[in-house]
Amino acid sequence: MPSQTPARRGVSPVIGVALMLVVVVLLAAILGIMVTGFGDTLREPRPQVAFDVSYHPDGEGNSGSGAYINISHDRGSFEDGDSVFVVDDSGNRIAWEDVWTGGPQVGPAGEYAHIDGEGSDGVLNPICNAGQRYRVIIEYEDGSSQMLVDYEIPSDPTSTSSNC
Repeated sequence: MPSQTPARRGVSPVIGVALMLVVVVLLAAILGIMVTGFGDTLREPRPQVAFDVSYHPDGEGNSGSGAYINISHDRGSFEDGDSVFVVDDSGNRIAWEDVWTGGPQVGPAGEYAHIDGEGSDGVLNPICNAGQRYRVIIEYEDGSSQMLVDYEIPSDPTSTSSNC
């Protein structure tokens, strides 16, 4: 029977100590997570939605109110219309449900918000120039928010509101 050399006999205790150290570190990490409450900071998943924005620079079919955009919900989760807002580049905002074409819920696919800065969405700036921005933002009960749409008017309108 071959005899073990001192170097070969020392390998087993070193491996054992290394494995024990790994187990202790993992247990300390798990305990640290439980003590600091890391699990409480997890949130509900953010909505997975898709919107389409169509720009109508000529204002056709808009009863003389000038250019407009339609922000359409294409697919994805439904959200309450009172927590989703359309915001212009001046910070003016209106709840989705308060726009005359909106509703109490954003969705199903095909629902849209007609934005021209007149009538029900009169708190928003009318579309007067290229470069104006309109955003769709959802606000959560915990105070956080997420931008769902960021649209920039690509060209000057050919028809403008009297408020421009």
